[in-house]
Amino acid sequence: MKVDPQQLLEDGYLILRQVVQPDQLDALRLSVEVLVDRQKARSAAERGADESLGGTWYAAAQPRLFIDELLCAETANVVDLVLGERTFGVSQQLMCAPETVVNAMMVLCSGLIEFGYTDWHRDSSAAEQAPLGGLQADLQDNMPGYLQWNIPLYDDDVLWVVPGSHRRPDNEEQRRQLLLDPRVELPGGVPVDLKAGDAVVYTNLIMHWGSFYSSRLRRTIHLGYRSFGGEIFPYSHHFHYDEGLGFTRHLSTAAAAKFEQFVALFRQERDQIEQIWRAVIARDAAAFCAGLEKLHPGKNGRMVSVVLLSRMVDMVGTLHRPEIATASDEVRAAAVSGPADPSFYEDLARRFTAEEAATLQRRFATLSARLQADGDVVHAHYAALLAEHEPDAEPPNFASRPLRTFHTEMPDFSEEDFIRSWDS
Repeated sequence: MKVDPQQLLEDGYLILRQVVQPDQLDALRLSVEVLVDRQKARSAAERGADESLGGTWYAAAQPRLFIDELLCAETANVVDLVLGERTFGVSQQLMCAPETVVNAMMVLCSGLIEFGYTDWHRDSSAAEQAPLGGLQADLQDNMPGYLQWNIPLYDDDVLWVVPGSHRRPDNEEQRRQLLLDPRVELPGGVPVDLKAGDAVVYTNLIMHWGSFYSSRLRRTIHLGYRSFGGEIFPYSHHFHYDEGLGFTRHLSTAAAAKFEQFVALFRQERDQIEQIWRAVIARDAAAFCAGLEKLHPGKNGRMVSVVLLSRMVDMVGTLHRPEIATASDEVRAAAVSGPADPSFYEDLARRFTAEEAATLQRRFATLSARLQADGDVVHAHYAALLAEHEPDAEPPNFASRPLRTFHTEMPDFSEEDFIRSWDS
């Protein structure tokens, strides 16, 4: 299946017909239903004393399952789809990079309740990743480094998108609507109408909406792919399956080997990050620049990578705080809840002493302060705007999904400025 990467750059999403061939659809439906039954049984067995019969699965608006956690030999055909030319191969074409990996394999399902409308959002956060405008420019200059897929096994029109919104921030009309009510149709939004077996592949920087979560039967395979070795340092840094890869015993030898390669690439990237940070600690500008160029080969957009690294430094610093360092695994995980799995930050934290982590935070402090100050100005403006329109409204939560990308502009701060700031 041939696709046009430029069309993805223009629209932010592509609709692909019959990614699942008609003669494969029934077998996939059966396999997914087996996975669903297993997840329901797990939910019922693990329900807490204060949870209703059936546990969290039956109370969720959009129950989802992780394919790797429930896989068996009889359902391995689901992973065959994930690794196939119509999904994996298409992702590789669209990201234009030497290596492509699978980093998420889920199924989105219908709940038992009529939950109603969800909120519009982008899968990004200026406070946890980088300002939206920087991520968007990086994507346009260097091709996307991360893509998501929805492949419904039954007709599905739940997802809506604002075409082209991956290239630009929200306009003032859209921002006002997000402030006042993010659960209604947004100007410019269109439904993604998929028939069983079709697919939509999209950059999750696009503004999108889950629209209405109902009890209508939904079994939609949801996948994530990211690139390695391309021009961009992707903002997705971890995978949603066990690093031990126990589930691959159910796969063919070739498929299992692919997942081993995926994990190796993620580990190599963490090694690269460690080397860059050690250069920063040592104030070795040449080594820092060489490491950054290897991490983000594209000449444009490298400061976005520096911002992403600064967010990781904050997480590592948090894990080394005395009250967190001695806390339970649950408390530590909650302390670094964010865009990556806590295990990602734990791995990086183990590589540095508390003193080294503190030094890293000092080296990134000027950049972090600039980002915070810029975000505060934007948020103060829109808080005042909401108060003007709805004086009795609660102050807006700029960490919430609809509002977390209001801070869009990268700071006027270069790689050279960052290096000079090490001595401040």
